[in-house]
Amino acid sequence: MRDCLAHEHTTPEKFFIEACDEGTDAVLVIDRVSNEMTLTGRNDIPPSAVTRPICGIMGTLRLVAGM
Repeated sequence: MRDCLAHEHTTPEKFFIEACDEGTDAVLVIDRVSNEMTLTGRNDIPPSAVTRPICGIMGTLRLVAGM
């Protein structure tokens, strides 16, 4: 059993969540400003992104700026 199931890559504009299945190229991209979610490939993850292991996503939360 693996400790972590996926990797999350962070940039100032977007979150990139890699699929955990072997042989899968899919990456979920979440725009940090618009909350828009799209699918892309691993080649679209910027080299400057900060990478860390994650075990899952529970949901998204809209924050109000200035609080």
